[in-house]
Amino acid sequence: MSRFVHALLVAAAAMCLVAPSAGANPNNRLGGTLGDLWTTVLQTPTPENPFTGGSPCVDLGDIVAPFGPNGATSCTVERGTKVFAAAWSTECSTFEGNGTTEAQLRACARAADQGITTHTIAVDGQSVPVSEVETDLLTIHLPKDNIFGLTGADRNGLSVGHGWVTLLDPLTVGTHTIDIHVAGTVSFDNQTTIIVL
Repeated sequence: MSRFVHALLVAAAAMCLVAPSAGANPNNRLGGTLGDLWTTVLQTPTPENPFTGGSPCVDLGDIVAPFGPNGATSCTVERGTKVFAAAWSTECSTFEGNGTTEAQLRACARAADQGITTHTIAVDGQSVPVSEVETDLLTIHLPKDNIFGLTGADRNGLSVGHGWVTLLDPLTVGTHTIDIHVAGTVSFDNQTTIIVL
């Protein structure tokens, strides 16, 4: 498989931004959450993986990240769950032959996203801000049944992700719509329904 270039579709609460603590760099935290998302997805066995028809609602603890190759159409979450929203994200890894060093993988992820000129998220019709972030160098151990079909020591590798994301406080109880629009070398529009119980 060539590098995963994928729109991460997720939900967020309009007007309910998570405020970073004083002195904290919110992009570091957002990059960390993007890293958690890519790690979780890559380490999910094939039958449950969002890339192969598994649930598009990726559980990151107290955060949900709707995710799928064609976008997530719907996710149901419990009240109090934060939502990680990515307008667009690219991942480059050693599994796909995109390099062997952090510098090579980071350059690959950045280069893949250079042509993306528009990346917006609207929640219930209200635009929310997104930040451009990168993950740290991720150390990945693929499961035996993995989406790359790799075996043995080849299941251990490295990855770097890049994208435009936001993290918002939990949505209110009810049904919400998340609209994502991406344009440039790739055009992508998706609407995700988030149902909060």
